[in-house]
Amino acid sequence: MDDLAVALEAARTGAAIVGAAFGTIQTAEFKGVVDPVTAIDHESERAVLAVLEAHRPDDAVLAEEGGGSRDLSGRHWIVDPLDGTVNFLHGIPQVSVAVGLYEDGKPRIGVVIDPIRAEEFVAQHGSGATLNDAPISVSSKALADGVVATGFPYDRRDRGAIYAAIVGTVLEQVRGIRRFGSAALDLAWLACGRLDGYWEFGLGPWDIGAAMVLVQEAGGIVTDHLGTPSTIFDQLFIAGAPALQADLRAVLVKALPEGWPENR
Repeated sequence: MDDLAVALEAARTGAAIVGAAFGTIQTAEFKGVVDPVTAIDHESERAVLAVLEAHRPDDAVLAEEGGGSRDLSGRHWIVDPLDGTVNFLHGIPQVSVAVGLYEDGKPRIGVVIDPIRAEEFVAQHGSGATLNDAPISVSSKALADGVVATGFPYDRRDRGAIYAAIVGTVLEQVRGIRRFGSAALDLAWLACGRLDGYWEFGLGPWDIGAAMVLVQEAGGIVTDHLGTPSTIFDQLFIAGAPALQADLRAVLVKALPEGWPENR
């Protein structure tokens, strides 16, 4: 079984668990004040990791709930077993399961599955990106015509006014802003042209790992605020189609408080 087949099996196994439980779970523990985790997060992660252990026992894993090494030398699977846990708890059908493979820190495979809509977003380095086996690509819209998405990190109760001010600055330059609550799925939607741009502070590597492969293979760009190609450990991700990513980045840079994102 090749790496792409392993990634698909792992993501599908987790997605089946999330999809079957959607609408049935209303309780959670909290890793932070606004950061819930459910039994399904853990069950999905165990199932995904079991597939990886069965087929790639010598590879390292970095997963949202179980953790793992952040040294990406060698082969590393990046796993988000349920992206959009708040949505999941509230019965909002915007959740995903994400599995990515990196080799020596370089993105190789990304799979993001939406278990509610039965949509599989898949990318492999050098082979493009697909949605349910059909090729996809980013949009060609300019910033003024674009719909962009964002999310808010878990320190938003302390810094909500700052994040709101940044949103206000961007809103003046775009057709619309959306906040859906699953970063991996937001980026998958960018990869297929439903969204045109995206930014967010404070994402975990599991949020961005698989989805960054999708965006890049669909022709998009993902950088930090300086325009440097992103790693999965950056503090700020700015993604978009080539027609608008630099313009979105310029708007965000002007809106950033002094010293951000390093001092965030």
